[in-house]
Amino acid sequence: MTHEAPPTRMRTLGLPVTLGLLGASLVAAVVMAYAGVPIVSTADLPLLGVLTAAMAAVRWAGARTAISERAVTALFWLNLVLAAAAIWLSPAFGLYLFVGYYESGRFTARSTRVAGIVATALVIALAQVGGPRSLLFTPLVYAAFAAVNLAVTLLMLGLDRQRERLFVTLARTNDDLRAEQERSAALRDQLVAQAREAGIAEERSRVSREIHDTVAQDLVAIIAQLDAASDETDASARDRRLATVSTTARAALAEARRAVRALASPRLDAADLPLALDDLLGSWRTASGLDGELRVTGVAAASGRDDALLRIVQEALANAARHARASRADVALTYGDGVRVEVADDGVGFDTDAVTRGFGLIGMRDRMASVGGWLEVASAPGEGTRVIAWVPGGREHA
Repeated sequence: MTHEAPPTRMRTLGLPVTLGLLGASLVAAVVMAYAGVPIVSTADLPLLGVLTAAMAAVRWAGARTAISERAVTALFWLNLVLAAAAIWLSPAFGLYLFVGYYESGRFTARSTRVAGIVATALVIALAQVGGPRSLLFTPLVYAAFAAVNLAVTLLMLGLDRQRERLFVTLARTNDDLRAEQERSAALRDQLVAQAREAGIAEERSRVSREIHDTVAQDLVAIIAQLDAASDETDASARDRRLATVSTTARAALAEARRAVRALASPRLDAADLPLALDDLLGSWRTASGLDGELRVTGVAAASGRDDALLRIVQEALANAARHARASRADVALTYGDGVRVEVADDGVGFDTDAVTRGFGLIGMRDRMASVGGWLEVASAPGEGTRVIAWVPGGREHA
């Protein structure tokens, strides 16, 4: 099933151009006739005038109304027949017919283009030999001119075919580019979704570590104090433990609120890392009943990762009080090429090769890795435990 092309105007170089060429051809025919040129007869001038008017009407009809492709083709062939008749009477009209090359080359159907270009070439060859009244109008000469015109026509058709192939290639390339852009957009959306999911997972892990390193540790301390208070016979000692429980519970509540808002430790809000560690160690000594001291070496300077180091010390102290059965734990903070913190206890120690799991160790290592630092745990049965953490930043060792 074929579909007719939508309505369009006749494909020409423009009505002023074609009517100008048509008028110039008629004027040239009149001049040659009255000048006595034998290839044009004055007796044919009235008929040439009629043919010129007919071709002008065809031009006007094709340019002034919206018509179908089929109607445009019919007008082209009608104009070609009228032009051939005019050229038979006066070869001057070959000047006008050159527009036929342009018009026939604009047809959609290839067969119509080829037929139109070939027919135009054959008629123009008649004008080139001077018409039937010319001495050159012989079959051999006409055939030579027709052959030249057809060769030029074939070249034009080849260029037209090459232009078509180029258009097809460009269209296919554009389709491929659009498809690639769609694939790139889909991949970009996928990467954005994956990045969003990774960010959510990382934030959940961070908040989980915050809760474990703050609220969970404080709750463990509260439970230990409550257990000790329940067994305490001395009223004053029991009151001291209950006061410690109250203080630890308030600190746990503050830490919980901070963790929900994904903020850093409140101990660092108004103090630098040495003061925050001293505060943490003092609270730990009160809650655990163990001994320990803080030693600072170098010139203190904020690293931008102090909260991570504070959490490491908090976890290490909690492990020393809960698991190591230690009598003391000392904290050493060193500023130099980065910031280094070490927590050493005199507890029972453990086999580091045998202990491969545990949320505390995994959380501490993940925390250091997330800030570009590292964590080392050195221990052996009966030799205590040393937890060493390092992050970049700080000043050179003074």
